[in-house]
Amino acid sequence: MKETLLFLHGFPLNHTMWRYQLDALAKDFHCLAPDLRGFGANKPLPEDAPLSMDDFADDAAALLAQHNVTQATVCGLSMGGYIAFALWRKYPQLVKRLVLCHTKASADTAEARANRERQAGRVRTEGTHVLADEMLPRLLAPNNLLRLEAEVRTMIASNASSTIIAALRALANRRDMRDQLHNIQVPTLVIAGDADTIAPLADAHVMAEGIPNAKLVVIASAAHLSPLEQPEQFNAALQKFLSDG
Repeated sequence: MKETLLFLHGFPLNHTMWRYQLDALAKDFHCLAPDLRGFGANKPLPEDAPLSMDDFADDAAALLAQHNVTQATVCGLSMGGYIAFALWRKYPQLVKRLVLCHTKASADTAEARANRERQAGRVRTEGTHVLADEMLPRLLAPNNLLRLEAEVRTMIASNASSTIIAALRALANRRDMRDQLHNIQVPTLVIAGDADTIAPLADAHVMAEGIPNAKLVVIASAAHLSPLEQPEQFNAALQKFLSDG
């Protein structure tokens, strides 16, 4: 039976951000890449939905059960990384390995929470395109923007404003995991982008140094979406980690 890889996408995207990884790995692995609750093809959430990273983790555990999977390598990017942490904390028996991409272990600062509330207000009154306009220059490195802007903008537009608002609040209220890093005993790969300002390299070092025996790979010429920006580098790092056991 093939090993299962569970891919958890970032905010405010959908599962298609993993298309290069699915193409490269589907032959050798059982790959699951769902649209997260409310995102992509799923029914939108009301903006006042009581949503948390734990809710997304519950969904991931249910998906694995639906596929009769007892353990998976969990690969999460940004918000997907926060969900991977929650899945490990709530369902440690399901997590064989962790791949934490462009994410961080810390909770939002007061300033970051206020900024998310500001973004929610703008999305409510002006629509998701304003979030795309604001985030795209930080999601993609300048050398990748022209090539990928339309694709990423389409992903963002696939999500309802109400889901975006609910998710922004869930992100703002996520728990700090820094004091739990030393308890993570599964093999862990931390992936960062050399031009990422959303989850800077310093945050990757916190995770890589705090998790016993974690490996850190820095992807060159990538901001926050290296699986799309530099898929060959990303896939090589992931495949090496998987083959190393």
